[in-house]
Amino acid sequence: MLREPNRPDPNSDEITLENSNLKWHTLHCELITPMYGGGVESTKVDEKMPIRVSSIRGQLRFWWRLLAKYQWGIEDIAKAETNLWGGMNQGDDDGKASKVLLKVTNSPTVQKVKNNLVSYENFPNLKYVLFPAYNETDPSLKPHKLLTADGITWDLDFAFTPAVTPEQKTQVIETLQWWANFGGLGFRSRKGLGAFYISESQDFPEICETLTPEDVALASCQLVQKPAISNPLTALEGAVRKLADFRQKAGVGRNEPSEEAKKHKKPAGRSCFPEPDALRRIQRNLGYDRRHEPVHPAGNIFPRGAFGLPILFHSHQEKAVNATLEPSFGERLASPLILRPVFAGIKDDKPLFRASALVLPYQYILDMKVILKGNETEYPIWQKDKAQDIRPIADNGGGDPLQAFLTYFAK
Repeated sequence: MLREPNRPDPNSDEITLENSNLKWHTLHCELITPMYGGGVESTKVDEKMPIRVSSIRGQLRFWWRLLAKYQWGIEDIAKAETNLWGGMNQGDDDGKASKVLLKVTNSPTVQKVKNNLVSYENFPNLKYVLFPAYNETDPSLKPHKLLTADGITWDLDFAFTPAVTPEQKTQVIETLQWWANFGGLGFRSRKGLGAFYISESQDFPEICETLTPEDVALASCQLVQKPAISNPLTALEGAVRKLADFRQKAGVGRNEPSEEAKKHKKPAGRSCFPEPDALRRIQRNLGYDRRHEPVHPAGNIFPRGAFGLPILFHSHQEKAVNATLEPSFGERLASPLILRPVFAGIKDDKPLFRASALVLPYQYILDMKVILKGNETEYPIWQKDKAQDIRPIADNGGGDPLQAFLTYFAK
């Protein structure tokens, strides 16, 4: 199909006479885990344009803001971001053009994408992060399909306009390195779906270099990694299993099953986290199983909110344990935890990957309040003096929910 005249390519920054002679730099990217969604509909892969430059630009701006605040110490971040990446500064009559141009080239063909689309049920070991698909109730939206990583590659080309400063250029290269290490494409990318690695960057090879725990600490982040293996999907499955076990495994996130539970083949007992009992107390008028009287000593706090909000609690048997937990301000809180297989070098001509858990700066989250949807009463996410009352946290250093998870992940 021919593109209409004077309409820019949606997967490339518009090329004008002013910047048509710029030097372009190419990053060769290879998908390493299944991609979930990423199209106009968040859970649907766009067969014609699976890799979207607008999405990549948004991610680059995110990583740039993180580094600007926690590593570079930029004072007026909003102004500096607009001056580099484009947009409107407060008080400006005209917007600023970006000094960084991006385009996606050599994308997989429509036929290749179609051949790689498979049901989410093909990845049972990722069920914990594919809950939007497993919980889908609208038959017209099933089955959700994922784009398998087999042979999915593309190039990201970028160029600097003459207005860019040497300092800004250095910032962009560092931002691209963070994106290459920890970024992702599509839906649920913070839990490792849509992960990729950059196998070639001739002009700026440092973009391909692996960031170490010491590197990320300079930006007030924490990184824990497992030994390198050759299969990135296996690495991701291991990371996801760690998170699921921390929250739900018997003897870790849940009690061991009682004799009665064993008779009904239930794999675990009551949660070791305080949220279910907190809901039973708060919503006791809705009714709950009297065998589950609220006894958790931590009281009405919601530490799992530190891993991102909203949280949908659901129980078929107990109406009191049905609620949506939201931030007291706003509707969402992005998780500060990123799980991902991270490129770890080449051995015997094959790339290796480490299952990795990156935690972004999160201290502000521990001070946040949450509400149950439809209820104005606020409850704390965290109280430091309750750490020893919550088994998964007490057994893993007794710090806070995220610190405890990193300790458990390292085991």
